[in-house]
Amino acid sequence: MSAPSPTRRGGRLRRACDLCQQKKIRCDNGKPDCETCRDAGICCTVTRRSPPTRNSLKEQLVEAKARIRELEAQITAQEIRGKPGQGDASRLLPANLLAGYLQDPHDLDTSMTMFQRLIALCGIGANGSAERDSFCLVISQQTGSQFDVDQFLQGLPAASGIRGSRNSEKATSQQWPTRHLVQLCINQFIKTGLYSVFPVVNVKVLQMLLDEDILDLQAQSADIANLACLVSFTALITELHRLEPAFSNCDPDSYLRTVLALIPRLLVEEPTLRTLEAVIIVVTYLLPIGHTNTADFLLAIAIRIMYSLGANRYSVVRAAEGRHTRALFWLCYGVDKELAMRIGRPPLINDIDCDLQLPDNYILSDNLFVDRPLSPEQLLYTSDLRLAFIKSKICTLLYSDHGRAQSEARRLQYIRELDEELNALKSSYPDSCWPDVFATEESPDYTIHDLSLRGVNLHLEYYFCLGKIHGASSASILPSLQSWSFLPSSAELFYQESRTMLYYIARVRRFINWHTFWIHAQFILTAVISLFRHLITSPTAPMFSSDIQLLENIAETFSELDRESRATRRFAPFFFTTCFTRKLIFLAKQSLRKADGG
Repeated sequence: MSAPSPTRRGGRLRRACDLCQQKKIRCDNGKPDCETCRDAGICCTVTRRSPPTRNSLKEQLVEAKARIRELEAQITAQEIRGKPGQGDASRLLPANLLAGYLQDPHDLDTSMTMFQRLIALCGIGANGSAERDSFCLVISQQTGSQFDVDQFLQGLPAASGIRGSRNSEKATSQQWPTRHLVQLCINQFIKTGLYSVFPVVNVKVLQMLLDEDILDLQAQSADIANLACLVSFTALITELHRLEPAFSNCDPDSYLRTVLALIPRLLVEEPTLRTLEAVIIVVTYLLPIGHTNTADFLLAIAIRIMYSLGANRYSVVRAAEGRHTRALFWLCYGVDKELAMRIGRPPLINDIDCDLQLPDNYILSDNLFVDRPLSPEQLLYTSDLRLAFIKSKICTLLYSDHGRAQSEARRLQYIRELDEELNALKSSYPDSCWPDVFATEESPDYTIHDLSLRGVNLHLEYYFCLGKIHGASSASILPSLQSWSFLPSSAELFYQESRTMLYYIARVRRFINWHTFWIHAQFILTAVISLFRHLITSPTAPMFSSDIQLLENIAETFSELDRESRATRRFAPFFFTTCFTRKLIFLAKQSLRKADGG
């Protein structure tokens, strides 16, 4: 017997029966059975369904106004593009920012694009560059094999067996956080003392803004900077604490896309400290997930705002929120020097334009290395600010156009002086925290103490700086190794740094995952490539076999990471790193066979 049919209401027929709904055809609502069911020889049934749960009127209003604000941001972005007075500036904005677009680092094509850019920065140059041509020529001469780097890399996505998973809807989805979620993030920030490492917001002002209900869409007069600061802060905290139960159902990327869509409107406002905070938070979010180019572009904007606010001068501490303003300056300073050294551009912050007096509450101790409770009253940052000074000198004295034009003797003098300065910094750390202790083949496991992620990052930056200093010898105009008489050990130190870095990676394996890959990848791959260069140019060296084994250990480490990532969502760069390293191992063995006359 068929189920009772809903009666007509307001002149409308009952809804379609189950079979007609399944076939997605019009139902004639015949009684007792419709024509479709009679032809099929089955009873005509209409399953009652519970009406969809409706949000409260207030929730519906908030959602509707959130959508309106998203549309307004997109319209404003389009208008800004077309305004004569602002068009030139807006055209400088990357298209993905104007659209609020954020690529997924797990997407296969995105991962490959990022990986190709990364490889180019690790000592072999971009495709078509003189550096790349030289790299390939040396391989051909030393191994007898041709190696087209880009062709090899382009074949890896297909070899990975990973299906393309680009989701354009997800890459553009935006979401406004609720007031409750923002409050949770503020509470978490205070409870964990996170200001010590990421002094990105004045949390007291942030709480005041939240209490003023500027997230309520009725506050149409709210400054975009205030909105962007609240939303970007929520994105950062929910990303940093994604494993916390309170934030497990959050979508940090969607919050960040909302901020990216606001940036065109943000930049036409008079810049304030909240503007600076919002832009710096976005930079802090983007760098660890591999969006280096976009982060560097936004950093340039942040630095310009920073100068306009006088944050580069110590005297700003006497102004309202002055100490916090200086904390933001040092955050920008450290990121600028790090990116300058990584991507080979001149520093955006000129040291002679700044007061470089360290904050009074900056921590100089083994707290840089060991996990301990954080205090917002002390500044720790993610790295040692004194190391940022050395990075600045490395870029200026060794890798700038002016530095490269210096005489051989002067460049070698800079190398020696910077080496001494870096060693003096290392000597200022407690003996138990010296990087060298953890990075030798012979060091026992008990020498590894409970390092923090900050400690690992600082050690890797130390090795990277050491390699950059002594690697400048080979990057200069010096014609041969014999001319390095002023600093004869520089070449060996350059390659020893690579060995040490790779030994260290094996010891801190637990800190490497897809969340930290883009933080550490350039350090690791630069060491892999520089050690490979040494292998193919000196295939008969006594360390050849142990160096090959070292590279094989790195390849196996990333192979294990690749296998582990399959349990959740596979992270293609692990596979790319494994294959690239194994290709270099194969070529290094070819150089040995060629040297042996094989």
